[in-house]
Amino acid sequence: MLPRPMILRSSPSVLALLAIGACTPAPALFYDVGIDPRTSSNIQVNMQIEHGPASARVAMAINPEYNDRYWRYIRDLKANGFDKRAILAIDKDNIWRVISHAGWAQVNYRIEPAAESPTNRPVWHTVIRPDGGSINTVDTFLYLADYPRAPVRIRFSTPVPLVWDLANESGNRIAIGMNGLAEQNFQTDAETLLDSPILFGNSIRFWRFAIGGVPHTIAYWPLPNATPFDTVAFVDAIEKVAREAVAVFGKPPYPHYSFLIEDGAWGALEHKNSVTIGMQSRDLANDPHRYLPQLAHEFFHTWNLIRLYPEGRGQRLSADPTPHTKGLWLSEGVTMYYAEALTRRAGFPERNTARKDLLAEELESYYRTPGNLHISPEMASARAVDSTGINGDYQPNYYAQGRLIGTALDLIIRDSTNGAKGLDDFMRAMYDHFALKRGFTTDDVARTASDVCGCNLRRFFDDHVRNARAIDFSALLPTLGLRIQIDSVAAVDSSGGPLPDTRIWAYPRRSDGRMRVWLQDPSSVWGRAGLHTGQDLVAFNGVQVDSFPDFRRAIRAVRIGSDVPVDIVKDGKQQRITVRVTGYLRPRVTISEDPAASPAQIERRKRWELAR
Repeated sequence: MLPRPMILRSSPSVLALLAIGACTPAPALFYDVGIDPRTSSNIQVNMQIEHGPASARVAMAINPEYNDRYWRYIRDLKANGFDKRAILAIDKDNIWRVISHAGWAQVNYRIEPAAESPTNRPVWHTVIRPDGGSINTVDTFLYLADYPRAPVRIRFSTPVPLVWDLANESGNRIAIGMNGLAEQNFQTDAETLLDSPILFGNSIRFWRFAIGGVPHTIAYWPLPNATPFDTVAFVDAIEKVAREAVAVFGKPPYPHYSFLIEDGAWGALEHKNSVTIGMQSRDLANDPHRYLPQLAHEFFHTWNLIRLYPEGRGQRLSADPTPHTKGLWLSEGVTMYYAEALTRRAGFPERNTARKDLLAEELESYYRTPGNLHISPEMASARAVDSTGINGDYQPNYYAQGRLIGTALDLIIRDSTNGAKGLDDFMRAMYDHFALKRGFTTDDVARTASDVCGCNLRRFFDDHVRNARAIDFSALLPTLGLRIQIDSVAAVDSSGGPLPDTRIWAYPRRSDGRMRVWLQDPSSVWGRAGLHTGQDLVAFNGVQVDSFPDFRRAIRAVRIGSDVPVDIVKDGKQQRITVRVTGYLRPRVTISEDPAASPAQIERRKRWELAR
């Protein structure tokens, strides 16, 4: 937690200083940042407030995609007013109030990132290694919470090359130093600063290409012992996927774009003009296209989510918790649809699998999660920022829901327009109407889709977006000359042996970290025995459960026929429920070609299989 000996809570002296000085209309910030990865893993920040209010809220923003509470790693936080007195008072965990004379103050602190494995960390976590570093700026720079557009100047001191998609003093949109510079200067605004991650190091490799005259940079930061891989195939695939994404909307919406790729990391995070994404070199050695679907997904967010956003998500920079929004099924789920479509268009179909077979897999996954049939995509989206377990024993997946909605809309639009239009036309219309203008609603989406297809889709959105009715693909796939069959079969392993019912998990309670039951299917043996999501979990299968590793270790030992004791707390008392483990049935979806399909249906199917 933060060291607080120099931080005061509100007192008469604080209130007296609040009355000093008037709020000036144009505050500005100057940052002096020092990093030397050869000697320290810390980031030293000096933040100077100029022409600010006498009482200024200084905050660490919360990224709308996650909340890692990185303010826990701030050390030695203090403020001074140059030759005047300044006081730092706590507002919230991530917000402080700087009270100074006439709005001039300095705030000094350092970031001491948590120790993590360099070969297994979230890509958005800041890390400093002897050979360089990756900095997530939203978790590094405090800012004036009430002035997100305040002009910013930054002086960055580091002895190694810097990769930053930010304007420097010479006007370059991206600063790339092939020779380490002791000092570089940049200028922007706070909102851009906090959405522009940084890579630096001597070993970073660069490749460049242009789309429509707009420059794109690939920067790859390898581990010191990185596995060699085919970089020609790697770069070629990224460029082709990027071109397909741009083609959907006609032109890039940014002046420059950077793919910041990190060996040793996992996950990805989109930004307005860049993406940070983890790609293990050992995986790329086996397949240089391994991470293409994930990269396509994050790159498509450049349009769908960052610029075209649902109601409630227009402000990406905020010190407050992320608001609820009902449209993530489109922002995330339809983006999942495009991750598959773009890689296929680029010539790299996912796992080299036919599109109809991927759709069958998606439907099986959808039906395996009963929450998808009980919680609507709107409600699943709205509850995404709430605590785990908010949906009780039914856990929906708005990614899966939205991906299938996108597939269905594409088929409906193609059929209604005799193949003249498809989902691309819908996305372009949504972008033209709402991007960077206002957040869209479900009514906006339904109206736009209806306009594009020339049909009334109100009932479709009532059934499948506002409610949780399953989409009837048996009525849609015949337009492609395809047939679908849905049944249930025993869940088996790769050798054909029956799998035990392990449809139960555990999660930590946010307030104190204690583990709780997380049911994956209320019809499982665990649900039928009386276990429910949210119950405090004490022990599982004889193992005391205090963390995820504890639970993983315990559930790996479960076998068919086992009697598994589960210790929970119910009504304030510890109770044991013994569960007899059996096998279980899983949904099976088969999509096949109709031998009676017409030539027109076959031709439409061929185009659909190419995602065209």
